[in-house]
Amino acid sequence: MKLFQIFSLIILSILLHSCASGVKSRNLLFRSNEFAIYTVNRDKINLKSESSVPKTLAHPLEISEDKILDLLGNIKFREESSYGDVNQYIFEEKEIKEFAMDLADGLQKLKSDQILLVISKYNPVKSVVSHYSRTGFYIWSSDTAIEILFGELQKEITYDEQGNYYDWSNIPDIPFEHFPTSTYVLQGQGFSFKKVSGFRNKHWLVFDKADLAKLKFEKRKKTTIPEVINSVDADLKPEKRISRDEEDGIINGD
Repeated sequence: MKLFQIFSLIILSILLHSCASGVKSRNLLFRSNEFAIYTVNRDKINLKSESSVPKTLAHPLEISEDKILDLLGNIKFREESSYGDVNQYIFEEKEIKEFAMDLADGLQKLKSDQILLVISKYNPVKSVVSHYSRTGFYIWSSDTAIEILFGELQKEITYDEQGNYYDWSNIPDIPFEHFPTSTYVLQGQGFSFKKVSGFRNKHWLVFDKADLAKLKFEKRKKTTIPEVINSVDADLKPEKRISRDEEDGIINGD
């Protein structure tokens, strides 16, 4: 009886693994203190609909740092909570500019049977009492489009995780199917949402290559927020102020 139960659990595990969509392995291509990129072989991706990601991709992809800013800089997302819904940009302008060169180099190294996994953690305040937030996404190129599939969107990470690469780079798997979440990308200009099982996936963005030249980064309004200074004489000196992208706002609150 015990052997039968063990055998049943093994069979169930195999079935669940074969039905689930996701990535089995990743290979580190480059990392810094706040950014990491990995190659993922296309044949390691489990998909319910294999045609949703081509087996052969249009790689390597040559793209400039400025065009990466155009591509990522205008994307906003919504986070829903019991306190209200907050709309904000996925990436800070400075954040994109800091990793754009490394991302461009990574895309030029991709083979036709690979996609790129990107993880960025960022803290615009960089004080001892503020947290880093982490965003993860896949990016790849077909003959007609550049596609981006987001996982976590500005997910706050703990102090214990943010300093150690092996902790902050350990992200949940990014599903290629619909998944319930309180965050999702807002429709914007320059991209459409990929249809998955007949419904638009608000984490999967498709940028038509024919329209890339029209895509331009829109400068954001700036606001200043006080940076908390970790020193005994902080109260005696004027607060240092830093610029931050201004688009945050609570909507639909009580």
